Amino acid sequence: MAFVDTATVFVEAGHGGAGSVSFRKEKFVPKGGPDGGDGGRGGAIILEANSGCQTLMDLRLKKQYKAPNGQPGRPRKQYGANGQDLILPVPCGTLIYKADTQELMADLVTHGQQCVVVRGGKGGRGNTHFSTAKHKTPRYAQPGLPGESENIALELKLLADVGLVGLPNAGKSTLLKVLTGSKAKVAAYPFSTLRPNLAVLEHHGTGRIIADIPGLVEGADSGVGLGNAFLRHVSRTHMLIHLVSVAYQTPESCLNNYTIVLNELRKSGILDHVGRRAMITVLSQVDVLDTGAVDEFVLAFTQAGVDVHVMSSITQLGLSELKQFIWEAFE
Repeated sequence: MAFVDTATVFVEAGHGGAGSVSFRKEKFVPKGGPDGGDGGRGGAIILEANSGCQTLMDLRLKKQYKAPNGQPGRPRKQYGANGQDLILPVPCGTLIYKADTQELMADLVTHGQQCVVVRGGKGGRGNTHFSTAKHKTPRYAQPGLPGESENIALELKLLADVGLVGLPNAGKSTLLKVLTGSKAKVAAYPFSTLRPNLAVLEHHGTGRIIADIPGLVEGADSGVGLGNAFLRHVSRTHMLIHLVSVAYQTPESCLNNYTIVLNELRKSGILDHVGRRAMITVLSQVDVLDTGAVDEFVLAFTQAGVDVHVMSSITQLGLSELKQFIWEAFE
């Protein structure tokens, strides 16, 4: 299924049913009073977080939703049935906005969490309610009220514990595969990852969700390379692993690449809460260098005040140390 993380839909709740105009017609009761029942309430539209959903594709394909109307009232003071609520499942991590004003309506994070986006119209009252001492045979009943309607914008932010970030072709997908055994697409060209990939890193019966975010480029915060769309998916993570490839780079260019991604994360606001979010810097693809050359890269980053881990997904150098570091950071 295609990964879709935004959608705009029009939702309309059901209208309330009309009240009934009716009078008692019973044997030996020649002048029966009014007995019209009330109309039923219209159905509401509810968005519900569902852990089984991974994308907003269904809501992108169908852009209008209408809940059932309430049923009209009936004679003998019988109330009309309420319209059934329409529940639309969305992925956990979905934010709901009013499309016209961008007002945040809800942030559905946990499975089963719900938000009533539009409420059904109230049913009209039957003529029973309008009988008075002077007017004992009212021939009037209220119509049902219309249901609410709204254009809503949905935005999915992935719920992951760890986010993998870096420039294109930094080795993020390969690292995800060796860490978790996932089947993320790996290729020797930039932008082989066009959608975030999720996988679980297991350790002693527990797991942490890792998100592989497509490569960021300079200007990502402004939308270059769809960067602003990708950056939202690391905004909820508790830890970032910043991969900086040393392949075909000098220590100076490697530091420049590190700074590019760091600046985009900072401009997007993701690094505003450094106290609650750790970032690990990893020099990746070191298998293409000899030991002495790797030391030069490490020295350059150390002198710049950046602690780095050295790792190769191909030879699995430093892989077990990285796993241990991740678990110790969470503990």
